[in-house]
Amino acid sequence: MAHRHALIAGATGIVGSRVAERLQTNGWEVTGLCRRPPAATLPYRMLSVDLTDSADCRAKLAPLHTATHLIYAARYDHPEGANESVDVNAAMLMNLIGALEPIARGLQHVHLVHGTKYYGHMLGPVKVPLTEESPRAQRDNFYFVHEDFVREASRGKAWTYSTSRPHTFCDPNPLEPRNAALLIAVHASLARALGAPLAYPGSESSFRVRTQFTFVPMLARAIEWMAGEPRCANQSYNITNGDSPRWSGLWPRFAAYFGVADGGAKPMRLADHVADKDGAWQKLVREHGLQPGPLSQRVLWPYADYLFAPEWDIISSNAKARHDGYGEAVDSAEMFIGLFDRFRAEKMIP
Repeated sequence: MAHRHALIAGATGIVGSRVAERLQTNGWEVTGLCRRPPAATLPYRMLSVDLTDSADCRAKLAPLHTATHLIYAARYDHPEGANESVDVNAAMLMNLIGALEPIARGLQHVHLVHGTKYYGHMLGPVKVPLTEESPRAQRDNFYFVHEDFVREASRGKAWTYSTSRPHTFCDPNPLEPRNAALLIAVHASLARALGAPLAYPGSESSFRVRTQFTFVPMLARAIEWMAGEPRCANQSYNITNGDSPRWSGLWPRFAAYFGVADGGAKPMRLADHVADKDGAWQKLVREHGLQPGPLSQRVLWPYADYLFAPEWDIISSNAKARHDGYGEAVDSAEMFIGLFDRFRAEKMIP
């Protein structure tokens, strides 16, 4: 097999780290790019680079002339709920490709990790199922600048591009705070400790609509497929678990797993709800030998405001990926239960 060297921008993030793990395991050479490399030793190289600085990109990428693939899973830090900067996020990708193209003569493919915000699902009802041909959102989004840029930059070149459009991330990493499964697990564990029912923190309407999830290890497998499948050249793909459960259907299973009553919909801001409950959490930490840390930092509580807000169906079609050769599907209910087991084994929940 020909040598494959993937640069992974955003290699410490929830997607980038999972893709790096997948590719390295499958025999790729992997170089992770990030601003602050982790202290832990990894089985692949990590390179500190500031993607907002074009000069730093050129200097740091200069030795990486053997790169054949770029997986772009980076984004500029922003407060949860705030609009992401289009200009900064666009400049980061442009700086990186501008530095990479002149030195990586064997560049074959660039993959961009985007999402269903492409369709504006967070702005109001959308026509479902969402397909890759569904219209762009009416609000500015750096996804659009990214997509337009790589389409033009790759024109007449040897390299091609692809984009993935996942939805709500669920991942086995118990240290990733922006993780829907971990947020629910900690919320449920706290409810049990307080002797309270497991309340769904959104409206009754949002409790009843259909939604979807993306198991991140599956997304990593799909990205590897897109990076090497000729049919994926210059294409975009929805990558979700493939089912569309209702929260109201999942919630009784969650409650049963944690041994509490199903509290149904009870609108609240979870960040406010947990603000005075660190004492109860620290008691759980002591009694069950859980990983130490304040409740406020265990998960990204403001993320719940986004996660449980939509009062309309959000369903993506995966038909295009299946047609082109990627047919993996995940049962979302079973995924959650498996992740709860993992978090318990990792001593993140009791």
